[in-house]
Amino acid sequence: MPDRTRRVPRHRALGSLLLILLLLGGSAPGAAAPQAARQGSGELYLALGDSLGVGILTSAPDARGYVAQFHALLEQQSGRAITLRNLSVSGETARTLIDNGQLGAARNALAEARRSGWRVSPITIDIGGNDMRALQGTDNTAREAGLVAFRADIARIFDTLVAATTQGGIRTSDIVTMTVYNPYGGDPQVARSDAWWVARFNAALAEEAQKRDIAVADVAKRFLGREKELTWIPLDFHANNRGHGAIAAEFWRAVAYDMVAPQLEIVSPGGGQVARAVPTIKVRASDAIGVVGVELRLDDRPLPAPYFSRELGLWIGYWDARTAPAGQHRLVVSAADAAGNVARQEIVLTR
Repeated sequence: MPDRTRRVPRHRALGSLLLILLLLGGSAPGAAAPQAARQGSGELYLALGDSLGVGILTSAPDARGYVAQFHALLEQQSGRAITLRNLSVSGETARTLIDNGQLGAARNALAEARRSGWRVSPITIDIGGNDMRALQGTDNTAREAGLVAFRADIARIFDTLVAATTQGGIRTSDIVTMTVYNPYGGDPQVARSDAWWVARFNAALAEEAQKRDIAVADVAKRFLGREKELTWIPLDFHANNRGHGAIAAEFWRAVAYDMVAPQLEIVSPGGGQVARAVPTIKVRASDAIGVVGVELRLDDRPLPAPYFSRELGLWIGYWDARTAPAGQHRLVVSAADAAGNVARQEIVLTR
Protein backbone atom coordinates (compact mmCIF):
# COMPACT_ATOMS: atom_id res chain seq x y z
CA MET A 1 0.00 0.00 0.00
CA PRO A 2 1.14 3.65 -0.43
CA ASP A 3 3.32 5.43 2.11
CA ARG A 4 0.43 7.12 3.88
CA THR A 5 -0.29 3.77 5.51
CA ARG A 6 0.10 3.90 9.26
CA ARG A 7 0.22 1.22 11.89
CA VAL A 8 -0.74 1.87 15.48
CA PRO A 9 0.22 -0.57 18.25
CA ARG A 10 -3.02 -1.96 19.54
CA HIS A 11 -2.04 -2.31 23.19
CA ARG A 12 -1.45 1.41 23.78
CA ALA A 13 -4.92 2.50 22.73
CA LEU A 14 -6.94 -0.46 23.98
CA GLY A 15 -6.11 0.16 27.61
CA SER A 16 -7.41 3.73 27.64
CA LEU A 17 -10.63 2.70 25.91
CA LEU A 18 -11.38 -0.06 28.40
CA LEU A 19 -10.53 2.06 31.37
CA ILE A 20 -12.94 4.83 30.61
CA LEU A 21 -15.15 3.76 29.25
CA LEU A 22 -17.44 4.97 5.15
CA LEU A 23 -13.92 2.35 -5.83
CA LEU A 24 -15.00 2.46 -8.23
CA GLY A 25 -18.07 0.36 -8.95
CA GLY A 26 -21.34 0.15 -10.77
CA SER A 27 -24.06 1.40 -8.41
CA ALA A 28 -25.72 4.61 -9.53
CA PRO A 29 -26.26 7.34 -6.91
CA GLY A 30 -29.58 6.88 -5.21
CA ALA A 31 -29.87 3.23 -6.26
CA ALA A 32 -30.90 0.69 -3.65
CA ALA A 33 -27.85 -0.48 -1.76
CA PRO A 34 -26.82 -4.14 -1.90
CA GLN A 35 -27.60 -6.22 1.14
CA ALA A 36 -24.82 -5.45 3.59
CA ALA A 37 -24.39 -8.41 5.90
CA ARG A 38 -21.54 -7.96 8.35
CA GLN A 39 -18.24 -8.73 6.61
CA GLY A 40 -15.91 -8.45 9.57
CA SER A 41 -12.40 -7.08 9.61
CA GLY A 42 -10.31 -7.21 6.47
CA GLU A 43 -6.61 -6.65 6.00
CA LEU A 44 -7.02 -2.87 6.04
CA TYR A 45 -9.12 -0.46 8.09
CA LEU A 46 -9.86 2.82 6.26
CA ALA A 47 -10.80 5.94 8.21
CA LEU A 48 -12.24 9.12 6.68
CA GLY A 49 -13.11 12.26 8.57
CA ASP A 50 -12.19 15.65 9.92
CA SER A 51 -10.13 16.77 12.91
CA LEU A 52 -11.80 14.16 15.13
CA GLY A 53 -10.37 11.46 12.88
CA VAL A 54 -6.99 13.17 13.01
CA GLY A 55 -7.15 13.06 16.81
CA ILE A 56 -6.70 16.79 17.38
CA LEU A 57 -6.29 17.77 21.04
CA THR A 58 -5.79 14.25 22.32
CA SER A 59 -2.62 13.71 24.32
CA ALA A 60 -1.35 11.21 21.71
CA PRO A 61 -3.38 11.08 18.44
CA ASP A 62 -1.76 7.82 17.27
CA ALA A 63 -2.78 6.09 20.48
CA ARG A 64 -5.66 7.97 22.09
CA GLY A 65 -7.54 9.26 19.05
CA TYR A 66 -10.75 7.36 18.42
CA VAL A 67 -9.39 5.94 15.14
CA ALA A 68 -6.42 4.45 16.96
CA GLN A 69 -8.58 3.09 19.77
CA PHE A 70 -11.11 1.57 17.36
CA HIS A 71 -8.21 0.08 15.38
CA ALA A 72 -6.88 -1.49 18.56
CA LEU A 73 -10.24 -3.11 19.23
CA LEU A 74 -10.32 -4.50 15.68
CA GLU A 75 -6.92 -6.12 16.16
CA GLN A 76 -7.82 -7.42 19.59
CA GLN A 77 -11.04 -9.01 18.35
CA SER A 78 -9.53 -10.51 15.17
CA GLY A 79 -6.34 -11.67 16.86
CA ARG A 80 -4.14 -10.42 14.02
CA ALA A 81 -2.49 -7.29 12.69
CA ILE A 82 -4.69 -4.99 10.61
CA THR A 83 -3.21 -2.12 8.61
CA LEU A 84 -4.67 1.31 9.30
CA ARG A 85 -5.04 3.99 6.61
CA ASN A 86 -6.29 7.23 8.12
CA LEU A 87 -7.22 9.82 5.47
CA SER A 88 -8.87 12.28 7.87
CA VAL A 89 -8.20 15.98 7.29
CA SER A 90 -8.71 18.73 9.87
CA GLY A 91 -11.38 21.26 8.93
CA GLU A 92 -13.03 18.94 6.41
CA THR A 93 -16.69 19.36 5.52
CA ALA A 94 -18.83 16.97 3.49
CA ARG A 95 -18.28 19.18 0.43
CA THR A 96 -14.50 19.53 0.85
CA LEU A 97 -14.21 15.79 1.50
CA ILE A 98 -15.59 15.38 -2.03
CA ASP A 99 -13.81 18.30 -3.71
CA ASN A 100 -10.41 18.43 -2.00
CA GLY A 101 -9.25 14.87 -2.51
CA GLN A 102 -10.13 12.78 0.53
CA LEU A 103 -12.91 10.86 -1.19
CA GLY A 104 -10.71 10.37 -4.26
CA ALA A 105 -7.91 9.10 -2.03
CA ALA A 106 -10.36 6.65 -0.49
CA ARG A 107 -11.37 5.36 -3.95
CA ASN A 108 -7.68 4.97 -4.86
CA ALA A 109 -6.90 3.14 -1.62
CA LEU A 110 -9.79 0.75 -2.18
CA ALA A 111 -8.78 0.09 -5.79
CA GLU A 112 -5.16 -0.50 -4.80
CA ALA A 113 -6.14 -2.82 -1.99
CA ARG A 114 -8.29 -4.83 -4.39
CA ARG A 115 -5.38 -5.16 -6.84
CA SER A 116 -3.20 -6.38 -3.98
CA GLY A 117 -5.73 -8.98 -2.90
CA TRP A 118 -6.56 -7.11 0.29
CA ARG A 119 -10.06 -6.59 1.60
CA VAL A 120 -10.82 -3.22 3.20
CA SER A 121 -13.17 -3.46 6.18
CA PRO A 122 -14.37 -1.60 8.08
CA ILE A 123 -14.55 1.93 6.73
CA THR A 124 -15.41 4.62 9.27
CA ILE A 125 -16.38 8.20 8.53
CA ASP A 126 -16.96 11.19 10.75
CA ILE A 127 -18.14 14.32 8.98
CA GLY A 128 -20.65 17.10 9.53
CA GLY A 129 -19.34 19.01 12.53
CA ASN A 130 -17.66 21.67 10.42
CA ASP A 131 -20.73 21.90 8.16
CA MET A 132 -22.78 22.82 11.21
CA ARG A 133 -20.18 25.18 12.67
CA ALA A 134 -20.03 27.13 9.38
CA LEU A 135 -23.75 27.85 9.76
CA GLN A 136 -23.65 29.04 13.36
CA GLY A 137 -25.08 32.53 13.66
CA THR A 138 -26.77 32.43 10.25
CA ASP A 139 -30.49 32.77 9.73
CA ASN A 140 -32.91 29.89 9.31
CA THR A 141 -33.00 30.25 5.52
CA ALA A 142 -29.23 29.78 5.30
CA ARG A 143 -29.33 26.82 7.67
CA GLU A 144 -32.13 25.17 5.72
CA ALA A 145 -30.13 25.56 2.50
CA GLY A 146 -27.05 24.24 4.29
CA LEU A 147 -28.98 21.18 5.46
CA VAL A 148 -30.18 20.45 1.91
CA ALA A 149 -26.59 20.72 0.61
CA PHE A 150 -25.25 18.56 3.44
CA ARG A 151 -27.78 15.81 2.75
CA ALA A 152 -26.85 15.80 -0.95
CA ASP A 153 -23.11 15.71 -0.18
CA ILE A 154 -23.34 12.97 2.43
CA ALA A 155 -25.51 10.90 0.07
CA ARG A 156 -22.83 11.27 -2.63
CA ILE A 157 -20.11 10.20 -0.22
CA PHE A 158 -22.10 7.17 0.90
CA ASP A 159 -23.00 6.17 -2.68
CA THR A 160 -19.36 6.44 -3.74
CA LEU A 161 -18.17 4.22 -0.92
CA VAL A 162 -20.95 1.66 -1.40
CA ALA A 163 -20.17 1.47 -5.13
CA ALA A 164 -16.46 1.13 -4.48
CA THR A 165 -16.94 -1.72 -2.04
CA THR A 166 -19.49 -3.73 -4.01
CA GLN A 167 -18.54 -6.66 -6.22
CA GLY A 168 -21.10 -8.83 -7.97
CA GLY A 169 -23.88 -7.17 -5.99
CA ILE A 170 -22.27 -8.05 -2.65
CA ARG A 171 -20.85 -5.52 -0.23
CA THR A 172 -17.28 -6.40 0.73
CA SER A 173 -16.76 -3.79 3.43
CA ASP A 174 -18.60 -2.72 6.53
CA ILE A 175 -19.21 1.03 6.47
CA VAL A 176 -19.94 2.92 9.66
CA THR A 177 -20.64 6.61 10.14
CA MET A 178 -21.45 8.63 13.26
CA THR A 179 -23.83 11.30 14.43
CA VAL A 180 -22.16 14.57 15.42
CA TYR A 181 -22.12 15.57 19.07
CA ASN A 182 -23.14 19.07 20.11
CA PRO A 183 -20.48 20.34 22.54
CA TYR A 184 -22.61 23.31 23.61
CA GLY A 185 -25.53 21.27 24.89
CA GLY A 186 -29.04 22.67 24.70
CA ASP A 187 -32.50 21.21 24.20
CA PRO A 188 -33.15 19.81 20.70
CA GLN A 189 -36.88 20.14 21.37
CA VAL A 190 -36.59 23.94 21.24
CA ALA A 191 -37.42 24.75 17.61
CA ARG A 192 -34.77 26.69 15.64
CA SER A 193 -32.23 26.50 18.47
CA ASP A 194 -28.67 25.38 17.72
CA ALA A 195 -29.40 22.03 19.36
CA TRP A 196 -32.53 21.64 17.21
CA TRP A 197 -30.50 22.23 14.03
CA VAL A 198 -27.81 19.74 15.11
CA ALA A 199 -30.53 17.14 15.63
CA ARG A 200 -31.91 17.83 12.14
CA PHE A 201 -28.48 17.44 10.52
CA ASN A 202 -27.94 14.19 12.43
CA ALA A 203 -31.38 12.93 11.41
CA ALA A 204 -30.56 13.62 7.74
CA LEU A 205 -27.22 11.81 8.08
CA ALA A 206 -28.85 8.82 9.77
CA GLU A 207 -31.63 8.66 7.15
CA GLU A 208 -29.16 8.66 4.25
CA ALA A 209 -27.09 5.98 5.99
CA GLN A 210 -30.12 3.80 6.65
CA LYS A 211 -31.13 3.95 2.97
CA ARG A 212 -27.77 2.37 2.12
CA ASP A 213 -27.56 -0.07 5.01
CA ILE A 214 -24.69 1.86 6.57
CA ALA A 215 -24.37 1.49 10.33
CA VAL A 216 -24.56 4.59 12.49
CA ALA A 217 -22.65 5.11 15.73
CA ASP A 218 -24.86 7.37 17.84
CA VAL A 219 -22.10 9.54 19.27
CA ALA A 220 -24.47 12.49 19.72
CA LYS A 221 -26.61 10.49 22.13
CA ARG A 222 -23.60 9.29 24.09
CA PHE A 223 -22.28 12.86 24.52
CA LEU A 224 -25.65 14.38 25.43
CA GLY A 225 -25.48 15.78 28.95
CA ARG A 226 -21.79 14.82 29.24
CA GLU A 227 -20.29 17.61 27.14
CA LYS A 228 -18.01 18.97 29.87
CA GLU A 229 -16.79 15.48 30.69
CA LEU A 230 -16.06 14.39 27.12
CA THR A 231 -14.92 17.60 25.39
CA TRP A 232 -12.64 20.58 26.06
CA ILE A 233 -15.63 22.91 26.46
CA PRO A 234 -15.53 25.81 27.30
CA LEU A 235 -11.96 26.08 25.96
CA ASP A 236 -12.53 24.12 22.75
CA PHE A 237 -15.25 22.05 21.09
CA HIS A 238 -13.02 19.03 20.33
CA ALA A 239 -13.34 15.77 22.24
CA ASN A 240 -10.76 15.03 24.91
CA ASN A 241 -9.12 11.65 25.54
CA ARG A 242 -12.18 10.35 27.35
CA GLY A 243 -14.42 11.63 24.56
CA HIS A 244 -12.36 9.82 21.92
CA GLY A 245 -12.70 6.66 23.97
CA ALA A 246 -16.47 7.14 23.98
CA ILE A 247 -16.49 7.67 20.19
CA ALA A 248 -14.42 4.52 19.64
CA ALA A 249 -16.80 2.59 21.90
CA GLU A 250 -19.82 3.80 19.89
CA PHE A 251 -18.18 2.77 16.60
CA TRP A 252 -17.36 -0.61 18.15
CA ARG A 253 -20.96 -1.04 19.30
CA ALA A 254 -22.30 -0.01 15.85
CA VAL A 255 -20.06 -2.33 13.81
CA ALA A 256 -21.33 -5.28 15.88
CA TYR A 257 -18.27 -7.51 15.52
CA ASP A 258 -18.39 -8.57 19.15
CA MET A 259 -21.65 -10.31 20.05
CA VAL A 260 -20.40 -12.40 22.99
CA ALA A 261 -21.20 -11.29 26.53
CA PRO A 262 -18.56 -11.44 29.26
CA GLN A 263 -18.16 -14.49 31.48
CA LEU A 264 -19.42 -13.72 34.96
CA GLU A 265 -19.25 -15.43 38.34
CA ILE A 266 -20.29 -14.26 41.80
CA VAL A 267 -17.45 -15.61 43.91
CA SER A 268 -18.91 -14.53 47.24
CA PRO A 269 -21.23 -14.49 49.02
CA GLY A 270 -22.67 -17.78 47.92
CA GLY A 271 -26.30 -16.94 48.63
CA GLY A 272 -28.48 -17.62 51.61
CA GLN A 273 -27.90 -16.15 55.08
CA VAL A 274 -25.28 -13.40 55.14
CA ALA A 275 -22.60 -13.88 57.76
CA ARG A 276 -21.77 -10.20 58.23
CA ALA A 277 -23.65 -6.97 58.65
CA VAL A 278 -21.65 -5.52 55.73
CA PRO A 279 -20.91 -8.50 53.47
CA THR A 280 -18.18 -8.16 50.86
CA ILE A 281 -19.23 -8.97 47.30
CA LYS A 282 -16.56 -10.50 45.07
CA VAL A 283 -17.12 -10.94 41.34
CA ARG A 284 -15.02 -12.54 38.61
CA ALA A 285 -15.70 -11.11 35.13
CA SER A 286 -13.73 -11.67 31.93
CA ASP A 287 -14.14 -10.97 28.22
CA ALA A 288 -12.12 -11.59 25.05
CA ILE A 289 -11.96 -7.83 24.45
CA GLY A 290 -12.28 -6.55 27.97
CA VAL A 291 -14.79 -5.77 30.71
CA VAL A 292 -15.58 -2.08 30.96
CA GLY A 293 -17.73 -2.18 34.05
CA VAL A 294 -19.47 -4.26 36.70
CA GLU A 295 -22.68 -3.15 38.41
CA LEU A 296 -24.23 -4.40 41.65
CA ARG A 297 -27.94 -3.98 42.36
CA LEU A 298 -29.86 -5.11 45.41
CA ASP A 299 -33.65 -5.31 45.07
CA ASP A 300 -33.35 -3.22 41.87
CA ARG A 301 -31.44 -0.45 43.62
CA PRO A 302 -27.77 0.24 42.83
CA LEU A 303 -25.11 -0.56 45.40
CA PRO A 304 -21.85 1.41 45.56
CA ALA A 305 -19.75 0.80 42.44
CA PRO A 306 -17.25 -2.05 42.91
CA TYR A 307 -13.56 -1.56 42.25
CA PHE A 308 -11.27 -3.89 40.34
CA SER A 309 -8.42 -5.50 42.24
CA ARG A 310 -5.63 -6.38 39.82
CA GLU A 311 -3.90 -8.48 42.44
CA LEU A 312 -6.95 -10.68 43.01
CA GLY A 313 -8.40 -10.39 39.51
CA LEU A 314 -11.76 -9.64 41.10
CA TRP A 315 -14.30 -6.84 41.23
CA ILE A 316 -14.98 -6.07 44.89
CA GLY A 317 -17.97 -4.28 46.37
CA TYR A 318 -20.12 -4.41 49.47
CA TRP A 319 -23.67 -4.29 50.82
CA ASP A 320 -24.38 -2.41 54.01
CA ALA A 321 -27.17 -4.61 55.32
CA ARG A 322 -27.41 -3.02 58.76
CA THR A 323 -30.49 -0.96 57.88
CA ALA A 324 -32.03 -3.49 55.50
CA PRO A 325 -35.27 -5.21 56.58
CA ALA A 326 -35.04 -8.80 57.65
CA GLY A 327 -35.83 -11.36 55.01
CA GLN A 328 -34.76 -12.20 51.48
CA HIS A 329 -33.05 -9.76 49.12
CA ARG A 330 -32.12 -10.21 45.45
CA LEU A 331 -28.56 -9.36 44.42
CA VAL A 332 -28.10 -8.86 40.65
CA VAL A 333 -24.60 -8.53 39.23
CA SER A 334 -24.02 -7.42 35.65
CA ALA A 335 -20.83 -7.07 33.59
CA ALA A 336 -20.59 -5.14 30.30
CA ASP A 337 -17.99 -5.13 27.52
CA ALA A 338 -17.07 -2.34 25.10
CA ALA A 339 -19.63 -3.54 22.52
CA GLY A 340 -22.48 -3.24 25.01
CA ASN A 341 -22.92 -6.97 25.59
CA VAL A 342 -24.07 -7.61 29.13
CA ALA A 343 -23.94 -10.72 31.31
CA ARG A 344 -26.08 -10.96 34.45
CA GLN A 345 -26.17 -13.29 37.40
CA GLU A 346 -28.29 -13.14 40.52
CA ILE A 347 -28.50 -14.75 43.93
CA VAL A 348 -30.83 -14.43 46.90
CA LEU A 349 -29.39 -13.20 50.17
CA THR A 350 -31.13 -13.44 53.52
CA ARG A 351 -30.57 -11.01 56.33
